[in-house]
Amino acid sequence: PGGPALGGAGREFEPGRRLQGSVGPARARGAGLMLARAAADFYWMGRYVERAEQTARLLDYQLARLVDTPAEELARGWSILYDIFGLAPPGLASDADEAETFLIADAYTLAGAVVEDETRPASLLSCWGQARDNATQLRPWLPVQVWTTLNRGFLWLRDTEFAAAWAVGPATLVREARDRLRLFGGVVDATMSRDDAWRFMQLGCFVERLQQQAVLLGTWDRSGHVSGGSPSAWWAELLRICDAYDFYCRSRSMVVRRDSALMFLVRNPELPRSLRFAVHQIGELLAGIDPQGARYPLAPPHRMALHLAASVEMSPRGGEGRGDDIGNTFNTLLADSLSLHELAMAAYVDYPVEEGLPA
Repeated sequence: PGGPALGGAGREFEPGRRLQGSVGPARARGAGLMLARAAADFYWMGRYVERAEQTARLLDYQLARLVDTPAEELARGWSILYDIFGLAPPGLASDADEAETFLIADAYTLAGAVVEDETRPASLLSCWGQARDNATQLRPWLPVQVWTTLNRGFLWLRDTEFAAAWAVGPATLVREARDRLRLFGGVVDATMSRDDAWRFMQLGCFVERLQQQAVLLGTWDRSGHVSGGSPSAWWAELLRICDAYDFYCRSRSMVVRRDSALMFLVRNPELPRSLRFAVHQIGELLAGIDPQGARYPLAPPHRMALHLAASVEMSPRGGEGRGDDIGNTFNTLLADSLSLHELAMAAYVDYPVEEGLPA
């Protein structure tokens, strides 16, 4: 479903593989891997919360445009969002034209599928529920305020009638969901000690953010080549989605250009949703989790984090080389971030019992 999947390093990534989900090999091994099991739950809780927040922000962007945006442009926006989520539109027949499906389907149906359909891995309710399931396993390690905030948010979303919320305003529900998720992040920052539990949760958050941002930037760049509107407005919308527009205008220019906007979202070290910021945080968190692995010879997760940092720094600047170079960079970063996840799981969750965790 959707447009061509992002890939890299000679590998193809189907849309369904973009959204990695928690698996249970460590849980099946019993009490001998209690620490690894807890680490995995913290890691996946961070990933699912970050995924839910990304879904809410993208939906907020699309629903805010319903009033005064032409139908063809709205349909293209829905197509881009579903492509980013790696989802097929609801009711898509095997022989149907996808572009026509988005043009015919109403916004209520398209939004509802991404909000309350628990069978879709990127839906708000699914992500929140998965994060809550992980948190349930961690009650002895979690501050009461963290559990309470996450649980109340899930129960609020589960019990909210989507139709009633839509009648109040199409974007009302997703904006409150976004605010509740950000409140959860604030409670985590204010109440959790900076131990390995916090580090694994934050590692999951930033691995997810790196993957999601690589998909978002790559998809947006591909779609921008066929955009019929103002190029400046197109890239300004991307900055707004990433909560970066005001910062960009203060530090760069009021006129937004493709190369400048993409480099801002790739390399700016102060922007929370830049790729460089995420990669730096991943490196710092891995060093805290496994200090020995950060020394020569580097452990595989640390080596991949260093490789990612170099890839971000060496990504082509605006005006350098061919216009599609930066698009290829997003493909490679996505592939490498997926590999980083696998390496981290192998090192800290699925390790052989006789070896134990790194000292």
